[in-house]
Amino acid sequence: MRKRLMAVLMSFGLLAGCDGEPAYTGVSFVAFNYTQFDMDTVRLTDKRGESAFTMQVSAGAGEGSVSCCYSLKGTEFTAKWRATDSEILRQHLDEGNTAQYYFTREKTVTFPPEQIPPGDGPLYLELHIYPDEHVEMALSRKLLGDTRLPIVETARWLWREHKDALGDFRNGVELTRVIARVTKTSWGKYRIEDAGDMRAYMKMYFTVASNFDQDPTVKAELERKDRKPGDFARVIESLSPESIAAMKQSGTAPGAKNG
Repeated sequence: MRKRLMAVLMSFGLLAGCDGEPAYTGVSFVAFNYTQFDMDTVRLTDKRGESAFTMQVSAGAGEGSVSCCYSLKGTEFTAKWRATDSEILRQHLDEGNTAQYYFTREKTVTFPPEQIPPGDGPLYLELHIYPDEHVEMALSRKLLGDTRLPIVETARWLWREHKDALGDFRNGVELTRVIARVTKTSWGKYRIEDAGDMRAYMKMYFTVASNFDQDPTVKAELERKDRKPGDFARVIESLSPESIAAMKQSGTAPGAKNG
């Protein structure tokens, strides 16, 4: 009977240690990178020194970059990643020594015990790295759909729908990195997370004026304390063509890749 119980708990990916701390056994590890930098390594380490590890987590992305299988324990972890600004790196590839263009970050993260998501699929231990470089952890049974800031989806939409207004971007990948940089403001200052709100914000930033958020109507909505997901997009949609034209004429130039 005990063996059967152990097998069931193992299938859920979580066992309580002898000291009562949570133990994550045989879990898959996925990192979500909401920064503007490309990460070549991401590691999560518990207090015992056991680690989960993944590689090549692109700027603004990470969904699907999964590695398996790891066993971690406790509630206190250290997240460490090595990253680079790929646009700067690209300019110096012929120099040979590119190590100087990489940097390392190390952050502590507390992950209290939480209920295991229901289901029979693999258990994923998620690490979310935000634009301000703070980190959060979560458990999930979904490989896709847990992105908290839709940077990649926004870049794809903007490239598809407004490519002619985007200036001299080489491709959607370059646009994704710049949107990730702008997200430091859209999320960091205004907590834009909803997909529709992010599309509206980036459309205004890249095709109208990079300081569009200083327009009184827009500013009031962005700073409204009780703003709900989707509210900002509806305000932008309600702006008259005359208002948009006035913002474009009097504002600073639309966002550029080097802006």
